[in-house]
Amino acid sequence: MEHAKLILRRPSALVLPERDARALLEAGNGDAALLYLHILCAGGVLDGDRAALDLHRSDRDIENAAERLRGMGLLQEEERSPVRPVPAPAEELPEYAASDIVRRSREDDRFRDLVDEAQLSLGRKLSSVDLNKLFGIYDELAMPPEVILLLIQYCKEEWGGKDKRVGFGTIEKKAYEWHHQEILTYEQAEQWLAREQKRRSALEEIRRGLGIWDRKLTPTERGFIAGWIDMGFPVESITMAADRTVTNTGGLKWKYMDSIIRSWDRMGLHTPAEIEAGDKKTARPGARRPGEPAAPRDDSKTMEQVKRLREKINNS
Repeated sequence: MEHAKLILRRPSALVLPERDARALLEAGNGDAALLYLHILCAGGVLDGDRAALDLHRSDRDIENAAERLRGMGLLQEEERSPVRPVPAPAEELPEYAASDIVRRSREDDRFRDLVDEAQLSLGRKLSSVDLNKLFGIYDELAMPPEVILLLIQYCKEEWGGKDKRVGFGTIEKKAYEWHHQEILTYEQAEQWLAREQKRRSALEEIRRGLGIWDRKLTPTERGFIAGWIDMGFPVESITMAADRTVTNTGGLKWKYMDSIIRSWDRMGLHTPAEIEAGDKKTARPGARRPGEPAAPRDDSKTMEQVKRLREKINNS
């Protein structure tokens, strides 16, 4: 997305202003409300590419939602804003002196135990850079040791590869994501991990249902599927959309399949039974199901008319 830098019309806050809330409710636009909250959490500045990735929306969806927010007076170009937004917190941990980390390791039993457990989990001795980042997550982000260990384990499983080796740069990035989502306790982290595991299982089931056996899903494909899962579509409905896509286009066209699923979502059809019932309810002579190709034209009658007209012209 290429456009002027956009910011919310007032300084960002985690408390939603009542006036803005009423405007969003009256508009009744889910994408606009979701984008507003995303911008609010990002410090008041719209990053279209990041929003599309985080919200599992297309660039066009984000542009439309931003346009709706502009129309509501909630979003405007930076140079028109009389108040500068509160800057988002830096997505980088501070640098600590090695002596400070050593001192805290001696004085703080929780941090010392965390270092030992982190090294055991990662299977290696932490470098000075690793220790700096680990201490930053513990100190700057105020993340409890038990939550940090769950975070490390998740990053190992998700990005560690065959040897389960994962760098602290990846752990730091994910720590900031959890921090912004206010995952502050062990219970909250467990709940998040349970939801993530459920989503990963669904992604794998859908991958197999789509006949993709020889490779992993690409980030774009994962984004599409995650968005459909968030809309409330079960695996069976997504494979139905894939079947119609292949039938209509001759291949697995992801944007085409997305248009089918979004049309079902607009009609409130999510389960296979609902989709089939919706097909029957909206069926009429010559009508098409969502995503179904137009029937081949029968040009025989038209050609016969052209033939008769030519004969009349030649005989006149």
